[in-house]
Amino acid sequence: MPFDDRDAVGYRTSINSLYMLFCTSLLPLVVIGIAFFYSGLTQRRSALTMFALPLIITPMIVLDWYIWGYSLCYSATDNGYIGNLSYAVLRQIKGTMKQEFTNKRGNVLVINHFLFNMFFKIICAALTFPGCIAERGRILPMLLFLFIWSIIIYNPVTYWFWSDNGWLNKMDVLDFAGGNCVHIVSGFTALAYSYILGIRNPKILYNYRHANTGHIMIGTFLVFCGWCGFVAGCDFKFSFNSLFIIFSTILAASTSAIIWTAIDYIICGKKFSMISFSSGIMTGLVVFTPGGGYITSDDEFWKPIVFGVVGAILCNLATRLKYYFGIDDALDIFAIHGVAGIVGSLLTGIFANKLYGSKGGWVEGHWKQFGFQLLGIVVTSAYVFVLTCFLLYIIDLIPGCHLRIDKNFNRREREKRKARRLSEVVETQQHEKISDSSGEEESLDHWEQMELMGMDNYEFNGEYMTDYIEFIKVISPEDYEESILKEEVILPPIENHSGNSFQTHQDGNLTKRE
Repeated sequence: MPFDDRDAVGYRTSINSLYMLFCTSLLPLVVIGIAFFYSGLTQRRSALTMFALPLIITPMIVLDWYIWGYSLCYSATDNGYIGNLSYAVLRQIKGTMKQEFTNKRGNVLVINHFLFNMFFKIICAALTFPGCIAERGRILPMLLFLFIWSIIIYNPVTYWFWSDNGWLNKMDVLDFAGGNCVHIVSGFTALAYSYILGIRNPKILYNYRHANTGHIMIGTFLVFCGWCGFVAGCDFKFSFNSLFIIFSTILAASTSAIIWTAIDYIICGKKFSMISFSSGIMTGLVVFTPGGGYITSDDEFWKPIVFGVVGAILCNLATRLKYYFGIDDALDIFAIHGVAGIVGSLLTGIFANKLYGSKGGWVEGHWKQFGFQLLGIVVTSAYVFVLTCFLLYIIDLIPGCHLRIDKNFNRREREKRKARRLSEVVETQQHEKISDSSGEEESLDHWEQMELMGMDNYEFNGEYMTDYIEFIKVISPEDYEESILKEEVILPPIENHSGNSFQTHQDGNLTKRE
């Protein structure tokens, strides 16, 4: 077929579109990186579920984004709160593939903008929902909530900040790459979901060990690489500042990793931790996200360092908040995403420059910007948290849609607390009867047994991320006489143990089979 000049676009648009395509191609690395990170961070019994969920979520978000998600976030309406369906199923580009998306930052082809922001929504969901249900939640009601969350939580918030007619955008609230739309939404959704689910069963936490620290490192590296496209792509054009944004992203993450690791090194008895290192990198990436191009230029490379230092300190401290409030945020999504998004947004109000149509922050003498940023944070946080709690409460009442595997766990916990309160005013003998009866009921609960066996067993019929033989040696001092402890302790022989590669001999030793 001969080339038709009518199908061509200008050189500038071509360069911008190729740049956006490059940034978009990096975003799948973030999705698979999140899967590795969360899988390695949980126990073996739930590792496959944590790895699978970001992948399971992806096709649902793709269809949602194509049918109505993109239109609800970016269609041109007079409504300041949510879009209409004028862009549904991409009908706005039929017959005119050269149609461009334009805002204060730049202009690219609509299809570029569509694909790039589709991955933003996928990443937000992938960051949020595996951690929401980690080690105790059910997938089916989570997917039902995901469908509702997508329509009435993510889409409106994105419209407020990034649509030309969004009411927060008109007030000049700054969010370069999703500090509010992605991270505060993610953090407060996870906080509300964890609050409704309740704490994990203490029996799951006994002798807790992460499934695979190597997967955590692989996931961190993939997210680190993909995040450069995540932030730099929000420039919506290729320029020298695009390169500065990529370097500033790396600078913020590196600074945060050093500070976070140093804090834990001091607190944890001068021991290094790769989980601390990974958490620091994640925090640095997130805290830089709201500022992005607003704090980047050829003479402002000190600003990402400030973001990394402040973000690492405050978010490291924020990981302790779940113990204070009694909300079991298993993967610290609220601290690393919610709090980091808040910190980054407030710092943007202080350090923003006048690029990309911004009036600047405090450093530019625009004192109101900090107040605008605070308004955006408060509105987004309250909207997401309250609506999430309400929706989850309703879903939990639907037959067959109980949110937690052990649907009776929270009821038993309430009964235990009631029993403890009664023990303060009743006789010791009566208190012991209450404790014994509640323990007997607990041991017979079918749903608790299902939860203790792990999410992989419950949701995937016993499929696991890895399969291996594991030996655990537990020695309690009270099991041995004091005189024996002073000498060499001889453990009893292992009995009736067999496996794929080992067999037990009469002397109690494990010998590899020939």
